[in-house]
Amino acid sequence: MAEERVDIPVENGETLLEGLFEEGRTGRNAIICHPHPHYGGDMHNNVVQTVRRTFAALGWATLRFNFRAAGAGNAARGQGEALDIIDVATFMNSRSPGRIDFAGYSYGAWAVMEAVRAGLCADSLILLSPPLDFLPFEGLKPPQTPTLITLGNRDDFCSVGSLTTWLSTGPALPDIDVEILPDVDHFYRGAEREISEKMKTFLARFA
Repeated sequence: MAEERVDIPVENGETLLEGLFEEGRTGRNAIICHPHPHYGGDMHNNVVQTVRRTFAALGWATLRFNFRAAGAGNAARGQGEALDIIDVATFMNSRSPGRIDFAGYSYGAWAVMEAVRAGLCADSLILLSPPLDFLPFEGLKPPQTPTLITLGNRDDFCSVGSLTTWLSTGPALPDIDVEILPDVDHFYRGAEREISEKMKTFLARFA
């Protein structure tokens, strides 16, 4: 099936986010969040598209969307973006009721974590290069839900050491898969297939 352009209401319908939705065939759903809009990130990013295609190939319904600051929009200043994700999940449930898995790349990973802190319920999380050395992650920890984290060992926005420290601080998190990709930086150029394969292995647990 082809993706369908959708308008997603947030802030009690006062703002509409542009998105692309594709129906699935398994009863599972995925929402994908893009990198920082102030640095050119949007739902057409190479990593976002790789993640979406991987979910779709496995039969998940998918929804990718632009945060309000993408293009010429105005930012919601972080916490507002997290609340937008909760509204996006409500919209997804209206189109395809069922469990929702979330994937966030870079800024999108941070926003998803903020949304979890604000009450978002995720059936699984895929965090691609959470920018621990660029954005504040104090008080943010993955919930007790299956989680995949990918990171390149040449990432300038999240070092392997920072990730290790983040995961080792606080309560134990037993259900986390960490994949460190050699010779890969924050942007994953040329490593898209590796991302997809790591996702497939992780998601096979839910088949």
